[in-house]
Amino acid sequence: MRRIPALAYLAGALLVFWLLLATVMIISGFPFIVVTLSLSSDLMISLFILGLAWAYQKNL
Repeated sequence: MRRIPALAYLAGALLVFWLLLATVMIISGFPFIVVTLSLSSDLMISLFILGLAWAYQKNL
């Protein structure tokens, strides 16, 4: 049986968080610019964390 790398779990968890945050912010009625900036910031932080995790797994 093939092991799923921890990086895949981390990516899935960040995706679920991003979708949950987007749903809550849109339902709450935040202005579009606030939703856009928040999700963009979260996306950049998530990509940075995934990059660090990838580099750690590759011993870079």
